[in-house]
Amino acid sequence: MMSFKILCIFAIFAGNFVSNSHQQDVTKLPDVEGYKLHCIEASGITESSATKLQSEDEIASPDMATKCYVQCFFQRLRLMNEKGEVQKDTLTKFLTKVVDEEKAKAMVAKCDTRRTNPCDTAYDMFVCYQKNKAKLF
Repeated sequence: MMSFKILCIFAIFAGNFVSNSHQQDVTKLPDVEGYKLHCIEASGITESSATKLQSEDEIASPDMATKCYVQCFFQRLRLMNEKGEVQKDTLTKFLTKVVDEEKAKAMVAKCDTRRTNPCDTAYDMFVCYQKNKAKLF
């Protein structure tokens, strides 16, 4: 559930970032639901992996579909591009919805990972934010 909560927090704040409205329930953001459905289909994530992302269970050895699901979601949120490059300015602005600018910059720097492909990069970034959630919120 915690992994999914992190994605939902990103999604909620992305909705706010785009619309500049007050915080909303993720289930009431049709774009985010569409992102989820699109990314499930595009990545080929298994039901068990999707369930684990939505639960608090840690995924010990995530498959590529799971990693690509996270990458797709981050790409849809415009936090990274299709090449797997983190959009640091966008991500920093995104994070300033929950922390001050200095903490946002520090978190972006700390979780700025580069891996061999966009899916690995996205998943590593996701895990970094997940591990540092207490410092974020």
